[in-house]
Amino acid sequence: MFRAITFVALLFFAQSAWACPDFRLNGTALSYTASQLYSPQTVSAAAGGNVDLANCMSIPGLGHVMRAPDFTMSYHADRPMQRLEIRTNTGCDSILLVNLPNGTWLYDDDSNGALDAKISVFGPQPGTYDIWVGTRYGGYCAGTMTLETF
Repeated sequence: MFRAITFVALLFFAQSAWACPDFRLNGTALSYTASQLYSPQTVSAAAGGNVDLANCMSIPGLGHVMRAPDFTMSYHADRPMQRLEIRTNTGCDSILLVNLPNGTWLYDDDSNGALDAKISVFGPQPGTYDIWVGTRYGGYCAGTMTLETF
């Protein structure tokens, strides 16, 4: 009996982990230097997904994203910048979820005003930034994501 319960519990946790955002997967490849992002760069983004962050214990925030990141950005620090800013502009209540090069997760909902998200990374390090553009309450919507350094 104990083994059966343990197996079911392990299976549940394995499935829950599988249904969470996975930075090991790749999104649309982006590659920018700090100098290039000194002029804002905007890309099309489809916000939303079938993964509910409420079911992902190790990932911050609430909302819905895809399992794979929407974007996998290679960031090259060709000059020191104080801040890297990632922001959304959508027609819905969008969220941002970012996995930094050091493995830290960042989340935002509504800091860009009008139900859009904004994340500021202070002292951005070179490396891979995995970025998810999601929706707060499910569904999908079109929009853009802008990246800029200051």
